[in-house]
Amino acid sequence: MPLSVAVIPLELQIAAAFRKAKADGERDGASPDTIINTLASDIATAVNAYVTQAIVNVTIVNTAVIGASAVGPVVGTGIGVGTGVLL
Repeated sequence: MPLSVAVIPLELQIAAAFRKAKADGERDGASPDTIINTLASDIATAVNAYVTQAIVNVTIVNTAVIGASAVGPVVGTGIGVGTGVLL
């Protein structure tokens, strides 16, 4: 999907991660390091889900080579590298 559409679920996941961190911090005896690590992991998961939703348009270059040799015609194909754009 285009990233412009995927941004809403990203925002929801990040907001949920902060709400979870807030709730975890309100518990008695809460460990700040555990809360920070969990928050970082939840945000990383949200960002990963966001960027893997991207549609990538790529221009592919396909080349056909036709030639001749002593034993007959030679045909080959190759694929070049294209440029991708995240939408």
